[in-house]
Amino acid sequence: MTAAAEATAEVAAAAVNVPSLAKLAIAPSDIPSPPELPALPEDVTAEWLSEVLGRRVKSVVLEKTMPGTASKVFITVASEDDKASDTLPTQLCVKGGFDPNFIKMMPWIVMIYQRECDFYNHVAPKLDNMELPRSWWAGHNATQGIVVMDDLAAKGYGFGNPAEAWPVSRVLAGVEQLAALHAKTWHVQASDYPWLTSDYDQAILTLINTYDAVVNGPDRPKIHEYLKNQERITAVLKKHYALRNPRFRCLLHGDSHTGNTYIVDDAPRFLDWQMIHIGSAFHDLAYFIGAALTVEDRRAQEWEIVDHYLRTLEKFGVESLSSSDAEVRNEYRKSFLAGIGWIMCPYEMQPKECVHPMALRYSAALDDHKVLELVESLPDE
Repeated sequence: MTAAAEATAEVAAAAVNVPSLAKLAIAPSDIPSPPELPALPEDVTAEWLSEVLGRRVKSVVLEKTMPGTASKVFITVASEDDKASDTLPTQLCVKGGFDPNFIKMMPWIVMIYQRECDFYNHVAPKLDNMELPRSWWAGHNATQGIVVMDDLAAKGYGFGNPAEAWPVSRVLAGVEQLAALHAKTWHVQASDYPWLTSDYDQAILTLINTYDAVVNGPDRPKIHEYLKNQERITAVLKKHYALRNPRFRCLLHGDSHTGNTYIVDDAPRFLDWQMIHIGSAFHDLAYFIGAALTVEDRRAQEWEIVDHYLRTLEKFGVESLSSSDAEVRNEYRKSFLAGIGWIMCPYEMQPKECVHPMALRYSAALDDHKVLELVESLPDE
């Protein structure tokens, strides 16, 4: 691991190990946490599945484990299923913290597993206009968070690849999904989800401490020179976070790039709900558009896509909005700052073949929209 990557890992731990994040470990009171959860892939047994699913599972075969921020354990199950209208599939994905060494190094990581469980238990059932992976069970305790879900690959679905740009038609379908999420939680208040803290800003501002070391490291994407200024980027981010427009507050996916999608009939669906938080809807929108389109397609058609998103919001019950509204345009332009994460991402966290195209797309958007100048020109809060 390079020195920059080591530093990034250290500040990542510091970013999420702030006092307010302790609240993430507290489950909503109406769903009790199970006393014991599997800690290793081999602990996912027929007995455990039978208990949490409430149906008899006769056998479990562990097919493979895919490591990552959260491990995905792929299993084949045989069950005595008497619920003909809701038959358990034979292939499932059990997602959670199944790497004890990783958790020992970064114990805070359990909190994002818990957050995804709470999303599936408390938010997903309300999203009637959004397509989501089927969760058969989700729960957490103090040391683990697990979601038992459909094996999407076994269903024949593909997955988004950050290295690849998408056609405009697929992006239009994607913003409809984001609009379904945002409209259902439009003007949300923190009291609506007392279990959900919003620590995204602090995490990014802590990670930015390694910005200079990463963006000026060897073999990095060729971005505009002024975007390499850590001090300026930090000041702009702080001001942007302080000036988000409350008109557009809702619950966010939080990490809505193309790598967190699966594809059904050429339409994207969002997965990996570990970074949900309350913020400006345009964070998700700009972050998604900036990731999904080539620079040329974004320049040519982004405002048509924004208006399509706004019309979809209105269809789902949000007040009429237009990209001709200066507040809408400025909030969208500012929100490309979400792409800073890819510009400063070391190759140990994401492969070079993904970092380069993503960083170049976001840096072009930041420059096209003069985002730094826009934020700097705004009056203080």
